[in-house]
Amino acid sequence: MKKILQYLRNSRAELGRVTWPTRHEVVQATQATLVFVLLTVAFLLIADTTLGNLIGLIT
Repeated sequence: MKKILQYLRNSRAELGRVTWPTRHEVVQATQATLVFVLLTVAFLLIADTTLGNLIGLIT
């Protein structure tokens, strides 16, 4: 039981040493992620449509 309590104390102390991102940094990272996801969706949509049409022409 002592080992578990020591682990929990150490974990809590470690969380206190973490440099947490600011709200502004979180917003920027979220925006960058959303832009990347939207670009990926657009690329895959165009690629899928194009390849589907090409396969349709072949068959």
